[in-house]
Amino acid sequence: MADVTYTRPEYDAAQSRWRLVRDVCKGSETVKIRGDVYLPKPNAHDTSKENQDRYKSYKQRAVFYNATGRTKHSLVGAVFRTWPTLTVPGALEYVSKDVDGQGVSVYQQSQSVIGHLLEVGRHGLLVDYAAVKAGTVSKADEQAGRARASVASYPAEAIRNWKTRQVGGQHLLSLVVLREEADKETDDGFGSEKVVQFRVLRLDDSGIYTQEVWEESSSSAELIIAPFTPLNGLGLPWKVIPFQFLGSENNDASIDDSPLYDMAVLNIGHYCNSADYEDSVWFSGQPQFWISGLDEAWRDHLEANGIYVGSRAPLTLPANGSCGFAQPEPNTLVKEAMDAKKEDMVSLGARLIERGSAVKTATQADNDSAAEHSVLSLVVSNVSEAYSQCLVWMAEFVNATGETLYKLNQDFSQITLDATILSALFNAVQGGKLPSADFWQYLRDRGVIDPEKTDDEIRDELETENPVMDLDDDEVIPNGGKQSDP
Repeated sequence: MADVTYTRPEYDAAQSRWRLVRDVCKGSETVKIRGDVYLPKPNAHDTSKENQDRYKSYKQRAVFYNATGRTKHSLVGAVFRTWPTLTVPGALEYVSKDVDGQGVSVYQQSQSVIGHLLEVGRHGLLVDYAAVKAGTVSKADEQAGRARASVASYPAEAIRNWKTRQVGGQHLLSLVVLREEADKETDDGFGSEKVVQFRVLRLDDSGIYTQEVWEESSSSAELIIAPFTPLNGLGLPWKVIPFQFLGSENNDASIDDSPLYDMAVLNIGHYCNSADYEDSVWFSGQPQFWISGLDEAWRDHLEANGIYVGSRAPLTLPANGSCGFAQPEPNTLVKEAMDAKKEDMVSLGARLIERGSAVKTATQADNDSAAEHSVLSLVVSNVSEAYSQCLVWMAEFVNATGETLYKLNQDFSQITLDATILSALFNAVQGGKLPSADFWQYLRDRGVIDPEKTDDEIRDELETENPVMDLDDDEVIPNGGKQSDP
């Protein structure tokens, strides 16, 4: 009997690692909800209500310092400090605004994918197609969205099963099982409920790509969409499964290591130390007032009249009586453990959290930066290659010819705007030594110009605001005329 819910052993083995990093990156609320999974209970054998209340306060006082999540966001931001390069045929221009059919641009989707890879080291992209009849896709189909190719993004947890098959000299995907959640409307038309389904991608015995969809029930799974054959722009079946694995090391089907796993483990250790530290601060942090040298009569007198402590409330005591405050010694052991773990997180890659204060030469700084971002560079390279392949598949669907490329920035150093260079480049444009398009790209990379503006849009805006400037020629004439070639 077919079991579409089957998961591969390596998938099962990775679940606890993935869950740890996901929870840590989400932050304090998620980590604390998980309770004693991450923060052990003191006196766990004691199931009394008093001990449960103590653990609740113990957990509430703990401070979760999300170094891992901040590092992830900082690294993603470093990639997009310079805008990606997107080159597509005209029929695919829509991907810059909507790559998944739900209004998410290729830029936004790739940002999310990089974040997933930093967390768990694995992701998947499925290029999906609308079935079309034999022949080219009409303009009406494209404009109506009936013939648009889209890229669906799948986290590592959704890729439950996969197989490869050797065809000639290469290994091709022959099976991919993807878990999805669909919204099912309730009978009253107002509410909705989540339904789990499994999308099965296959290469059949004849090497033809097919899809089918199963829905999970209480006891098993039921086939709800029978196998069908997606067709390309010429109405022909596909000979490959247009699904692209992405990894932190390479883009094959194997499960790669999570770049942020070691840091997440230390982050949880830091959280546990914080719970102990804050608990000790609460328990012994307040000074204890004491009085000595009292007989029973003075004791009863003070108890009856009350005791006020402060510079404006003098306290009368009998002869040889004394009072004071007992101040506990600071608990430095746990604090030292927290600081040590924070330094360890820095050494594992969280340099954007706390940079070293030592003076470094330019060469040392460059080398440190290269080491810091080496894993990120590999991730970015894998994402660029994966999206470039997806764009090739999308172009094949709409019969588009021309170059397809998606390239992300791999220079993560801080980009600055140098006034001297800016002036020199501007003069070069005016003197006909540098194309205006290259000058605009320089400004895009430094955040001066909106990176999504095309050259034509920039030119139109400049001509509208300054009609005397002729941007199609190498030189601007003060009276608004155009200099003729000699």
